[in-house]
Amino acid sequence: MAAASATSDYPRGNGTGGGGWTGADRALLLGLVAFAALRTASLVFSPLELGVDEAQYWLWSTGFDFGYYTKPPLTSWIIGLSHSLFGHHEWAVRLPAPWLHLATSLVLWRAADWLAGPAAGRIAAMIWMTLPSIALGSFVISTDTPLLLCWSAGVLALVGVLTGRLRERRGMLLAGGAFGAAMLAKYAAIYGLAGLALFVLATSVLSRDTERQKVIGWRGLGLFALGMVAVASPNILWNLANELTTVRHLGDNANLDLRSYSLAGSIGFLAAQFATAGPVVFALMFGILRTRRGDDAGLLLLCLSAPVILVIMVQAFLSEANANWGLTAMPALVLWLARWMAQARPVIGRLAIGINLGLCALLLAVTTAGSLGPVTPDSDPFRRLRGWQALAADTGAALEAHGAATVIADRRATASLLSWHFHDRRIGGKPVTVLVIDADGRPTNHFEQNLAWQPGAGRRIVALDGRKAPPEMTGVDWQAGTPPLSSTAISRNRSRDLYIHKGVEGE
Repeated sequence: MAAASATSDYPRGNGTGGGGWTGADRALLLGLVAFAALRTASLVFSPLELGVDEAQYWLWSTGFDFGYYTKPPLTSWIIGLSHSLFGHHEWAVRLPAPWLHLATSLVLWRAADWLAGPAAGRIAAMIWMTLPSIALGSFVISTDTPLLLCWSAGVLALVGVLTGRLRERRGMLLAGGAFGAAMLAKYAAIYGLAGLALFVLATSVLSRDTERQKVIGWRGLGLFALGMVAVASPNILWNLANELTTVRHLGDNANLDLRSYSLAGSIGFLAAQFATAGPVVFALMFGILRTRRGDDAGLLLLCLSAPVILVIMVQAFLSEANANWGLTAMPALVLWLARWMAQARPVIGRLAIGINLGLCALLLAVTTAGSLGPVTPDSDPFRRLRGWQALAADTGAALEAHGAATVIADRRATASLLSWHFHDRRIGGKPVTVLVIDADGRPTNHFEQNLAWQPGAGRRIVALDGRKAPPEMTGVDWQAGTPPLSSTAISRNRSRDLYIHKGVEGE
């Protein structure tokens, strides 16, 4: 193995990676921990409620499994652990987020140090913690949170092999295992295997024209795949035993049947990445996307980032794509950027980090306050994090008055949040159960698959619907008259309006 070719002109690090901690290292670490603590305080004091996905992941965590309808299990496992330790609080569900992102910054710190020295390591950690997407991602818990930590750990192991700090067999198995753990968070981790395969193919082609020895070859790729499959195997086996439920949902989520063929969609996705990375940092990333001959590290970082963006741009052209789908490109881009900043552009680097730090401070203030006050736009993205407690209070009052312990929600979002608010609610000695109607008998979410309404006998129910007319449910006698309306303001000009229907299932 010829590790010396991996870093080309960049020196091997000797700070956090192997030469002990300096005063600058300790000061930065203290600052990063303080930053995570501030973000934690924002979780505790913010008036914003759980989002739909957060509530759903929590609900999954109440029944341990190796897979769930729409996602692999790792995020729910993490939420379940935090919830069991700290109790039934919104902040307890979200608590792992800022600390997992802190851990990711430390992993990238070590990787950049190995690639280009102590300065690059510190820069990488600062860049990661000040990315706007990470600032927002530290306030909510999502599948991206553990995905990015595991992905970064895999990149660290690959860097270790490239720089000779890890032996090939051990390093590639560790890298594959880390990406396998990422697969347990989100299937986007498969981009890592594809990117590494592209890297091995590229270096194989280049080795025919140069005398350099390949650092990672086909054997390394095989070891990587072995480690990845081994760690991800619990979810793979779960899918095989459950008719590939999650995999099929992933295909449906792509919405390729829409076939919009919109160039504006691709441009819009690319533009959205400026919001996730910050305007200056993202511009700098694109300014340095070039690889010198013989720079295996640069080529690896390119293969782990650029294809992700390109594939999702194609997805956006064919149908649609969310901005966060490109986040797996960020760890490699941050390493690339840190390496470049440490060697060539310290002033620009400080400016870039400073701008993003300002954006982070703004996001921290907004999430803590819950809004922008009088300047909050009508399209307030936080509207989805308001009004659920009020709806639960109205629904709970209707359940008590009707002597019912069964709620028929109008959709998955409502069912998820009511399940959270009714987690220990009992009426007439019975626990409150939240169900949905699967109209076509083809489940499209966890509730339709596992908590779909089935006709009963003599059961009192409460149903939520956006219409005055009750939902179509065979054998249910509905209470006459106009049903009460639960109306809660969720933004300046929007409210969550649901009629509360009371009924009794036929004998």
